Amino acid sequence: MFRIAICEDEKVVLEYESALVKEWAASHEYLLELDTYISAEQFLFESEDKAPYDLLIFDIQMKGMNGMELAKTLRARGADSAIIFVTGIPDYAIEGYEVGAVRYILKPVKAEVLNELLDTVYAERQKTARDFFVLGQGADLEKIPFEKIIYIEARGHYVHMKGSDFEREWKSSFSEAAAAFETKSFFCLRRGLLVNLQHVSKITRTDCVLDDGEQLPVARGVYKELNEAFIKCFRK
Repeated sequence: MFRIAICEDEKVVLEYESALVKEWAASHEYLLELDTYISAEQFLFESEDKAPYDLLIFDIQMKGMNGMELAKTLRARGADSAIIFVTGIPDYAIEGYEVGAVRYILKPVKAEVLNELLDTVYAERQKTARDFFVLGQGADLEKIPFEKIIYIEARGHYVHMKGSDFEREWKSSFSEAAAAFETKSFFCLRRGLLVNLQHVSKITRTDCVLDDGEQLPVARGVYKELNEAFIKCFRK
């Protein structure tokens, strides 16, 4: 799911930009969640409890709080969404660098220009997503680097995650959570237990010893496969 928000105080322009974004997503068959806001104040009020956006498209010249001020407010709160500014006045380059804007688009927005930027942002966000496990709980999302995850384990109807300096637990089926780890350096020691081989210091036929000395049980019959995976991971 690619989440985009557009904030524009001219209704006609807002509808036009929304249509362009929807056409872009449909042409690529991407799953899109698009929210629109008519003012910066509305954005701050209504988006507070929503999951973070992948991309923000802000008009700069808005009544009240303008798009640049809105972007600075969000960055101060820790938001890391990509930002595209739409403007009729190309004089905001220096300020744009301060909030990490992707680019400015001059009005009227041309479909080919917007599509190119949407392609770029989508590709970059997908690449970044591959390095993180995204834990969603309600409206809250947390990006956890795979490299910091030591293991995940099924505990009843919950999944427990042990990290290098943290622990998390949330309600989920283990198979659903484990799907995100399929192409990573994780190995299934037994049913309901995945370990990050990068945090393993030693393996035996019965145990997997972690860097911190903790021992995890190894299921019967998987030692050979575990040994091969461990060597392969070590050689990378």
